[in-house]
Amino acid sequence: MIFNIVMIVTAIIFLYMVIRGINRNKILLENAFVWLLIGIGMLIFSIFPKVPEWLAIHLGFQVTSNFILFLAVICLLILSFVQSIQLSRLKNQMVHLVQEVSMNRKRGIEKNENN
Repeated sequence: MIFNIVMIVTAIIFLYMVIRGINRNKILLENAFVWLLIGIGMLIFSIFPKVPEWLAIHLGFQVTSNFILFLAVICLLILSFVQSIQLSRLKNQMVHLVQEVSMNRKRGIEKNENN
């Protein structure tokens, strides 16, 4: 019983921190969506502890903790992959911007020399 209360309080604090980060513009909503889902999952699993047990049994896990650990690893892999995609996109945008700035500077220098 005490463990369930601790889990519920932890999930609520986690959700509060995510929502506060969104409100203070410290995290983008598209990035926070995953964290909101994780927080809601934590809250559901803490309020209804039979849900992860039922899922673990039906998915073939012998121990519920193995199922929870598996879910955590899968979530982290997905999050890492999504962030890698975002990082690659940002690097490509940075290269494009540097090239554009360089071309504009070159045009400005050539324009000044012609005058």
